Amino acid sequence: MRLNPDFTSLKTLTITYRTPQETLLSTPQTLPTAEPATPQVRYTVSSNDLPVMNVSVYRAIYTAAVYAGGRYVTAGTLNWRMKKNGANVTSGSASVAANAFYTVNAFFYDVRVGDVLEIALWSSVTDSRFDYSAFQVQVTRIVPINRQRLLMPCNFTAVSSQPTLTSGTPNAAVTRNYTINTADLLTVSQATARNVPVLYAGSLYGIYRLGDGDTSNANSAVVQTHTSYRPNYNRNTVPTTIVFRGVSLD
Repeated sequence: MRLNPDFTSLKTLTITYRTPQETLLSTPQTLPTAEPATPQVRYTVSSNDLPVMNVSVYRAIYTAAVYAGGRYVTAGTLNWRMKKNGANVTSGSASVAANAFYTVNAFFYDVRVGDVLEIALWSSVTDSRFDYSAFQVQVTRIVPINRQRLLMPCNFTAVSSQPTLTSGTPNAAVTRNYTINTADLLTVSQATARNVPVLYAGSLYGIYRLGDGDTSNANSAVVQTHTSYRPNYNRNTVPTTIVFRGVSLD
């Protein structure tokens, strides 16, 4: 090990998130009482959906937040299934009260350009409706540089809440913290910016993990219901500016 380690220049990584895609149907669709052959929600991941990073990083893993919403007239059970490229990811159900809105918050972990992400919905009662969907890709587990895994510093100088949904009657029901990772072992949950003097970008988790879609609910979904809000949705606090310097010790 060198007594005088080599340092890279101080680098600033900025991550710019795309505006989420949203669709609010003017005429709601009636939910079937059996699983439909064609899911109501379908998005194909394109390069234009990925967050924009101003510098190249060694590794980045992408997650996708997909939302589906509507309204129940009669109380019943909402059934949902997540699919990726036509294959089952997971499925579940939730009770929805009469005259309440529902929002399925589905999080697909490790998505790539060309992946087809779908949500199928069906109901135990015949008068349930579907009329809303949204989609955004987020980035997690970044390893900024390969050889210089030790970073001095690694400062998360700016964060934002993603996505911000605007159609319908939106409400951010839950905002998950991101987690700063040290050597894949120690974790610190963060809701705001954080300065870290020394950080090691481990092979598994990188320098941080997102909340929903990675630390929580990876390849799974949660259903939020409300009498007024649709979408009533989960979102993440995401780092948007990271300042770091790599260190070579060998």
